[in-house]
Amino acid sequence: MKRVEEAWGRGNTAAVLLMDVKGAFPHVAKGNLIKRMEEMRFEADLVRWVESFMENRKVIMSMDGKEGDSMDVETGVPQGSPVSPVLFVLYLSGLFGQVEDKEEESGSEGISFVDDVAWVAEGKDVGECTQRLERCAAETTIWAKKNSCQYDIEKMEAMLFTRRRKNTEPKMNA
Repeated sequence: MKRVEEAWGRGNTAAVLLMDVKGAFPHVAKGNLIKRMEEMRFEADLVRWVESFMENRKVIMSMDGKEGDSMDVETGVPQGSPVSPVLFVLYLSGLFGQVEDKEEESGSEGISFVDDVAWVAEGKDVGECTQRLERCAAETTIWAKKNSCQYDIEKMEAMLFTRRRKNTEPKMNA
């Protein structure tokens, strides 16, 4: 990862926090997606197409060969549609600007691949990296609450990249 190598080149440590969006496609809130597309200045015709794509959808549950009643689906993008991953990335894109703006001075950076989000932080030591990633996680949580999004805590992971052989963190007095 280029960012890690750059941190090492400056004699710093890098850390990554991996977060998995829980139930990504089913939780896309149409109003929030449309608002995001308008903020990004998408053409009005494309925005209307997305609104139409997400309207008048129904689902029928089937179990042991028996079908239930048809139910309206008011949120989410259909899994299996080639456009759904693109719409989800657009939906999630607002997260990165919000967190990176708050963490601008620290240089924390977000990247994603469909429903996985990674925050990369650089610092002079483990403690500084940890603080930066904690701030990224807190801002991510704030954004998630506003945008009907959740993260799967069980799948959350953190990685540390350092060339130091010993932990040079100051010891805490008990």
